[in-house]
Amino acid sequence: MSAGDVVCTGWLIKSPPEKKLKRFTWRKRWFVLRRGRMSGNPDVLEYYQSKTSRKPLRTIDLRECEVHPQTGGLTLKRSLHQKFPFIVKTSTRVFYLVAKTEQEMNVWTDRIGQICQCGALKDAAATLSLLPDLFPDTVFPHRTPPSAHEIQPS
Repeated sequence: MSAGDVVCTGWLIKSPPEKKLKRFTWRKRWFVLRRGRMSGNPDVLEYYQSKTSRKPLRTIDLRECEVHPQTGGLTLKRSLHQKFPFIVKTSTRVFYLVAKTEQEMNVWTDRIGQICQCGALKDAAATLSLLPDLFPDTVFPHRTPPSAHEIQPS
């Protein structure tokens, strides 16, 4: 397992890559959401073959991501019709995930969304810190961005 604080764990059903959606089967996987920022590690979403597996099948870097409920456009097989799909979109791939209940979906989307939002704010702060170097003749007021624990989800 990777380093970082565990934020959320649970079973989700994961799609194959988009190009293989119609030919390959959706799989039930054990997911672990980790916040590594405090320890200097990246924020990641990992999935495992089973709850007892020691090595993740894949680690999804959440540095640049979006998460939201799936609202149409994706045809789910019949066995997934009464489930709750959502999307985790990274810079390299779109992951279609399905939760068993609406409450589970909301927990996953909220927690992943908070991590993605904090990562975006951290990247924005790093970019703003470069402005005085890029524009030396411009005066920029000194503003310290709020720390992660001060940011309240909307």
